Amino acid sequence: MKIGIIYESLLNEVKSKFEKLKDNKVELTPEERKKVMDADAVWHHGPNGAPSPAVWKSVDKKTGKATYVTHTHRAFQSRPTLKGAISIYHSFIKGTS
Repeated sequence: MKIGIIYESLLNEVKSKFEKLKDNKVELTPEERKKVMDADAVWHHGPNGAPSPAVWKSVDKKTGKATYVTHTHRAFQSRPTLKGAISIYHSFIKGTS
């Protein structure tokens, strides 16, 4: 039974890809935010229905590599470029909301 306890504790320590991305979340630059907003990759549930970006950025602290993420409560997608994240928002993620 000791092995079962060790195995269970290891499973609890493993984070999902989404959790890792969330842990490294940083603000979009003003230029990135403008591109997202101009591309209408937005959610309309901000204060008073104001649009907010549907894409966010995660930066790996070890490599400095940026990953752009878009998600709903049902699905998430990540892309290495902002353009790719905006595209997958329109072609897939928006439909899962």
